[in-house]
Amino acid sequence: MGYKYYTVFDGLWKQIEVKIMKKINFCLFIMAVFAASVAAQSGGQFQIEKSVIAGGGGQTAGATYTLDATVGQPVAGTTSTGGTFELGGGFWGGGAAVVASTASVSGRVLTSDGRGLRNVTVSITDSLGVTRITTTSSFGFFSFDSVNTGQVYTFRISSRLFRFQPRAVQIDGNLTLADFVGLE
Repeated sequence: MGYKYYTVFDGLWKQIEVKIMKKINFCLFIMAVFAASVAAQSGGQFQIEKSVIAGGGGQTAGATYTLDATVGQPVAGTTSTGGTFELGGGFWGGGAAVVASTASVSGRVLTSDGRGLRNVTVSITDSLGVTRITTTSSFGFFSFDSVNTGQVYTFRISSRLFRFQPRAVQIDGNLTLADFVGLE
């Protein structure tokens, strides 16, 4: 009858072996999920193949589709079609292109007796709630550059010594606001 001797290391090796098997199983699971996600990208009417339009654009076509492209975007004004889809590219029609313009808005914050109020916080808030902040100069002047035109903005003045009414202003171009005069 044979005897088997166990050492302290036998139990340790068993634990290590179990941990390694768990890691191997996890890696196999991840590889299976990745392979399934890649396989899910092809199928049905369409099959993804190793082809690209790059460098200078051009046109590629298959049995039921055509795709026009340039460097970085579909060709302006064309519609790529195939099967049950259409993809309009470039600059969409419907009128002239809208060019966003900006303006500079400036003003002055004064005390009730007409002196410039320094180090006062001036904020400008657009219709989406985006707020920009600046501080008045030593003579009470402030300015905001690159303000998008065609919107109504709310101006607020924050001072420890004076109160100011918020003011809503339509900005259509460069503008110098009427003075903000503090109330005691």
